[in-house]
Amino acid sequence: MKFINLQQRSPEWLAWRSQGITATEIAVVMNKSPYKSPWRLWCEKVGKALPPNLDNNPLVKYGQEHEDQARQLFELTHGEVLLPACAEADVDPLFRASFDGLTSANEPVEIKCPSRTTLEKVRRLGKDSDTVRLYMYQLQFQMMVSGATKGWLVSFDEDSQSLLEFEAVRDDALCSEMQVAGRDFWNNFVVPKKEPAKDPVRDIYVPKTEEDIAKWCGLAADFASAQAEVEALQERINAANVVRERCKAELSAMMGSFRYADFAGVALTKRLTKGSIDYKKLMKAKALSVDDSELEAYRKAGTESWLIRLTDSPMPQDFVDPELEEALASNQASEPMWF
Repeated sequence: MKFINLQQRSPEWLAWRSQGITATEIAVVMNKSPYKSPWRLWCEKVGKALPPNLDNNPLVKYGQEHEDQARQLFELTHGEVLLPACAEADVDPLFRASFDGLTSANEPVEIKCPSRTTLEKVRRLGKDSDTVRLYMYQLQFQMMVSGATKGWLVSFDEDSQSLLEFEAVRDDALCSEMQVAGRDFWNNFVVPKKEPAKDPVRDIYVPKTEEDIAKWCGLAADFASAQAEVEALQERINAANVVRERCKAELSAMMGSFRYADFAGVALTKRLTKGSIDYKKLMKAKALSVDDSELEAYRKAGTESWLIRLTDSPMPQDFVDPELEEALASNQASEPMWF
C-alpha cells in the first residue's frame, strides 16, 4: 500500500479520487449499488456529469459531525489508535481508498453514522441487511488496497453512545473480481471515453402517468415545430452572413492601409486581439513539470446544461413497454400547441 498525503474532502483529494477507482465506487462499477449506475459513474469520470453535491445532505452532514466520536469509541473498545489515511493499492495504483481509520496492522475500519431507521434494520437483520451487504464491497475493497486480512464495518448509535460492529475476513475471490471489474471498466470505457450501456430504469427517464405522457408529447411536438422554424431561419441567416463577409472583405480591401472608415452608414475599424498564452510551452521552457492529476486540483467548477435534439425513434433503444407505446401513439396524434 502506498500512502498519499492528502486531506480528505480537499480539492486535491477530489482530483486524486477522480483519477482512479475508489472504495465507494467499486459497488457501482460492479452494478451492485442501488444509488448509482455504471453509466452515471462513467459520465462523472469522463467529465460529462458533475458528481452529486452532498454538502447539504442532512444524512451526510450527520455522518461527518459524528465520525470522530465513533472513531474514538472504537479506539477505546479495541485499544487502538485509528489512522485516517488515503492510499493506493500495491497491486494496481488505479485502486484507491480513503480510510476512516486504519489499525496498527493496517486493518480498515469503515465508519457509518446511519439514520435511526437504517440502524434498526441493520440491528435486526445484521449481515443480511441490504445496507451491510452494500458496504461490505467497500470494506473488501479497502482490505484489498491495504493488504489486510480483516476489517470492520461499524455503525454509530448516538442514542446509546455505542457501536454496532461487523468484523469481516478478506474474501480473496471477491477482491480478484473487483480488480478485474475495476480495470475493465477503466480500460474499456473511461480511457477511450466509450459509453457503457444505460440502465433502462435508473438512467432513462420515461413518463409513466397519462398526464405526464400527454404533457411530454405536447411539448415534444412544440419543440419539433420550433426546431423546424429555427432551421429555416438559420438558412436565411447563413445566406445573409455570406453576404456580410463578402462586403466586409471588399470594403476593407478598398481602405488599403487605413485602419478606420465611416461612410454611407457603415463604419469599419481594424482591431488587434492578443493571442492566448501557451502555458504548456511556457512550463516546458521553464523546466516545470505538472501532471494532469495536479492540474485537476486547480480546475474551476464545471456547469451542467441540457442538450435537446430530435430523434428518429419515439422510444429509447431496447425499451419495450406495449402500454406505453400505445399511449405514446395516441398522444402523438394530437396537434402541437405552440404554432
